[in-house]
Amino acid sequence: MEERRSVARWQINQEAELTFEEGVRPIPCVVEDISTRGMRVSLNKNLFPEAFSNFNLALAEDLVFNAGAHVAWQDNARERNIYGLSFNRIEEAVKNRIGQYVQENFPGELVKQWWRGA
Repeated sequence: MEERRSVARWQINQEAELTFEEGVRPIPCVVEDISTRGMRVSLNKNLFPEAFSNFNLALAEDLVFNAGAHVAWQDNARERNIYGLSFNRIEEAVKNRIGQYVQENFPGELVKQWWRGA
């Protein structure tokens, strides 16, 4: 399938935790890919799309952020629920930190996307 996003996502397949309400236990997930504009996340739970309007993501010890997103698409594969999210609320500092995180931990992904200005 041809990539149509103006900012391609970086494949990281990183374990993370989603939290939707303070005081509620985090939900384990896998961030399959991410960019400054969205991400694909898979988890064992089936969630309402509205759940992603306000969430915290703990991707690494030093990368925990709050964001809002709408669900662009949803799928099921291998007993996992997969969500394609487009951020509609994310701080500029977090966008910068995401790019820095990918550069530090997945430098090969940046090389793959050099032609897109990533």
